[in-house]
Amino acid sequence: MKYLPWALAGLLAAALIWALLAGSGGGSVGVVNLVRVVDESPRAQELNELLAQRYQELLTRFDLEEAPSEEDVDRAARERQAYGEYLAYRQELELQLEKEVNAAVREVAEDKGISVVLDSDVIRYGGIDLTDEVIRKLK
Repeated sequence: MKYLPWALAGLLAAALIWALLAGSGGGSVGVVNLVRVVDESPRAQELNELLAQRYQELLTRFDLEEAPSEEDVDRAARERQAYGEYLAYRQELELQLEKEVNAAVREVAEDKGISVVLDSDVIRYGGIDLTDEVIRKLK
């Protein structure tokens, strides 16, 4: 009985491998280096610039540009509010970039007849690298 979970895991792994190899897309597996996509794509750089601009706007709006002083008793509250707005905007931009990356990956994979695309961080060997083409799509 104690081997049942391992047996089920083995069967599931075998089924996944079979599905990948026998799938309608020819069984090709693509890989994308998401770190490179974020570091090198023009769109990610553009969104990063928008985030930096918002950061400067928040510093100005909440009067946080100068060093803290003892007389500024409500500075901590302003910092928390500014940081909260910064995080919300950053999350919005990250979700936007994620959608655009997913669309670019899907488009490149479909163009190449690839049925599965994984992050290169989880692949030890093999797969067709789609990273350069995804970066080009994100302009």
